[in-house]
Amino acid sequence: REVSAGLRVVIASYGSNQFRFLRETLAAGGHIPVAHLVSRSMRPSTAAEPDLLKATKEIVADVPPGMDLLLPGSTRTLAALLAGYEPDVLLVFGFNWRLPSDVLAVPRLGALNVHPSALPRYRGPSPVLWAIRNGDPFMGITLHRMTERIDAGPVLAQVDDLPLPDRATAQDVWELTKAALPGLINQALDHLVHGDPGAPQNEDQATYAGFPPPDWYTVTWQGTRRGLHNQIRVLRYMRRGEGPVVELQGSTVRVDGTSLTEDSGIRIACTDGPLWVTCTPAG
Repeated sequence: REVSAGLRVVIASYGSNQFRFLRETLAAGGHIPVAHLVSRSMRPSTAAEPDLLKATKEIVADVPPGMDLLLPGSTRTLAALLAGYEPDVLLVFGFNWRLPSDVLAVPRLGALNVHPSALPRYRGPSPVLWAIRNGDPFMGITLHRMTERIDAGPVLAQVDDLPLPDRATAQDVWELTKAALPGLINQALDHLVHGDPGAPQNEDQATYAGFPPPDWYTVTWQGTRRGLHNQIRVLRYMRRGEGPVVELQGSTVRVDGTSLTEDSGIRIACTDGPLWVTCTPAG
């Protein structure tokens, strides 16, 4: 089976790179991106945050001539805004707001969400962070039908074997996503066109990946060697590749990395064995 060309798609996302990639992927399949939708704040009816304003400016500069960019202030008028584009599909990838049922009902074939985990594992806002913190060797990507329950809709396409590097960065995750996503989008659109309801998620296997808890940010060197290694890994990821500043053997240092096998770094005695830490003076 092949997806019928010419689906009208509204893209809801968060950055110029993401919009451009989704737009080009859809166009390559013969589909028609008709508008971009941006959440200009973390929650509806709240003030925009500086990083969101910066991202929005970049998106505005990259929107193709003739394409509309929607910046709603709340979800109250969103259904009416979308209805004017007569969309077949709403494709969501990183949109901050929870979408109500009247918005999800607008697209003729439904709303499709891209979630960076193998659902039902790691529902919620921080799936990649929890995968790194838990030491998962792989990350997943799921495309699912959207319902009013966050990340709980039926699955239409999924992979679960994208290898996470030991020193994973946001760029690493983006490259993995870019490689896998076109095939997943085509597969999911195929299911939508042919009326496939999708595979229900197993609620017994569902886990939640919330925002990082406070204890992630405090490195005490008192845990297990693998637990500390993964804590440093996720802090580096969150700091865009820059290690955290910590207290180590009476000095304040910036941790460049840790190793579970012997290397030239400082040897730390953890509760279950040694961990080697490479660091530089903080300042």
